[in-house]
Amino acid sequence: MALLDTAQLDAMAAGTPELLLPIVIDFETNGKLQLNRLHRALVEGRFMDASDILHQLKGASGTMGMIRFEELCRECEGQVGSEQIPPRFADLAPLFLESIASATSYLQDHSNRHSSQ
Repeated sequence: MALLDTAQLDAMAAGTPELLLPIVIDFETNGKLQLNRLHRALVEGRFMDASDILHQLKGASGTMGMIRFEELCRECEGQVGSEQIPPRFADLAPLFLESIASATSYLQDHSNRHSSQ
């Protein structure tokens, strides 16, 4: 599976990738906080809170075309719903950062192309 759904990113950018870039950067900051909250919730056995956090991350990442991260969030959300710590929990943060970097690079590249036309 590809890391990004670039068609989804393009649809969200609606021809102005430079306007979507700050949203992706904001998602990076917020997502890091959410991942920290998720870790605390799991350590404390607050599975409902963990499920809510994963649901939010899944939705936002799907909206921005970060399909591999979205799929991992979906997988983890299902496991947390069964009150178990996801075996791939440790993969969330690295995949999140890789997805953000890839989306940012894609949008910057398309923003540069758009402004040079």
